[in-house]
Amino acid sequence: MFAARRPSVGLDFGTSTTLVASTRGVVPIGNDTAFPWMPSLVGFADDGTVVAGEKALFVPDGQLVRSIKRLITEQREFVRVDLPTGVKDVRVDDLLVELLREAGRRGGRRGRDLGAGKLVRLGCPAMWDGRQRRRLLGAAQRADLPVVLATMVDEPVAAGIAWLAHQPEGTGRPQRILVFDMGGGTLDIAVLDVRGAHHRDVSVLAALGVPEAGDALDEAIAADLDVELIKVGIDIDALAKPRRARIWLRDAARATKELLSADEEHPIVLSPQVFGRTEEVWYTRERLSDAFQPQMERAEEAVGMALRIARITESAASAFDIARAPIDELVEGVDVVLLSGGMCRIPYVRQRLEWLFGSTTPVEPAMDAPENAVAVGLAKAGEYGKINMYRPAFDVLLEWERGREFRTVYEAFTPLVERAQIARGGGDVRYCRNGRELSLPRTGRGRLRVVSHSGERLRATLASRHLDGFPVALSDEKFEFSIYPDGRIRMIDGAGAFDGRVEDWHRLDAD
Repeated sequence: MFAARRPSVGLDFGTSTTLVASTRGVVPIGNDTAFPWMPSLVGFADDGTVVAGEKALFVPDGQLVRSIKRLITEQREFVRVDLPTGVKDVRVDDLLVELLREAGRRGGRRGRDLGAGKLVRLGCPAMWDGRQRRRLLGAAQRADLPVVLATMVDEPVAAGIAWLAHQPEGTGRPQRILVFDMGGGTLDIAVLDVRGAHHRDVSVLAALGVPEAGDALDEAIAADLDVELIKVGIDIDALAKPRRARIWLRDAARATKELLSADEEHPIVLSPQVFGRTEEVWYTRERLSDAFQPQMERAEEAVGMALRIARITESAASAFDIARAPIDELVEGVDVVLLSGGMCRIPYVRQRLEWLFGSTTPVEPAMDAPENAVAVGLAKAGEYGKINMYRPAFDVLLEWERGREFRTVYEAFTPLVERAQIARGGGDVRYCRNGRELSLPRTGRGRLRVVSHSGERLRATLASRHLDGFPVALSDEKFEFSIYPDGRIRMIDGAGAFDGRVEDWHRLDAD
């Protein structure tokens, strides 16, 4: 996937924290020397200026934007802030620029310049489509970071690379790795095949995400604490400032979650300024696990779906058979499960995955500090041969009238397999667009054009001719273009049906 092999800098823009890493390790960009990361917070001071990182912690609640990365996942263009001059809808991308620019400045001050002439690899959730990736890319470029689509890497893939970078060179035996990357905003899961003894290649068989992770657990714990407060006579809705109290409770839930990773129980001391009285509420790790259980059950379902998609990608078996394969059969081929993201410090996460995969499959952190794995893996991605994504990094356009008219037949990073296709158990799982969906003319001549974002020339053919420039007999009734998870391509137009494939799709030769 990447042609460049020069040293690079990794930028992990997370929902809760932002990290920078070089090939030597994490570059501390936090103002607090105890933490290497910068909070992914942005807000407005009373004079209207935008502040990012730790400074945003001190602005009033209504002027603070938390979890801004989630707004890309939710495809929101604006966020409402309550400024001293009145309520205002602010463009999300403008705030993203300020946050990323601040991360770049701090990296530069620490000797890791993220400016022009450098190679910066930027992480993104596995679930993001091409439009979401381009949106983050545009904000990063406006922040003067030298990034392109070819240097964006799915976060769970980067975490897998961080683990591989610390493994001794083996015999070249292929490895099947499942990465479980649970951060603040998303749970990302990737199924990887790794081949080669020295300059190893990484082939992505599946990568999917769920918009439910650390923030969701914070809300669940806060709801649990709300019930406890009622037991001691505190009704949050009856307080003078209930919104302020709920924000305080959510922050307390986040801190409690982190502390219970090491302790069995933790006291939460209520603020008298917020709740009107001093009260101590104890919360236990067992209770946290109970609050977490429904979310982890959904996470395990996502793991099963990722393994099913991997089977579709590499196997000729029908979706009907794969949809009905028991989970015990799906987990058998996994050599190791890697934990990444701050949420994986919670013991319950590892416990549930050990139950799921059984005693023969090790479950271990991608790094000693799993929250650093994505940033370190991004910096080291250039040390690997190829990183083949299971969602292709190219656009396929259909042009006519000498390029004055065109339609996007396939947009880069669009999933080839939807969960609903597997759930339905159909036999013909594929990505497909037809002439009616594309509003094509009834007649005429056109051609396909391919735009690669991988940094390498795409090797793909139709009827033994290169896909790029392939002639098309336009038809709104007959045209159909399909890409299959195993790399096959099929096109039907007014002149007939044509078959081909993308070369070097997933299976890679060992060194």
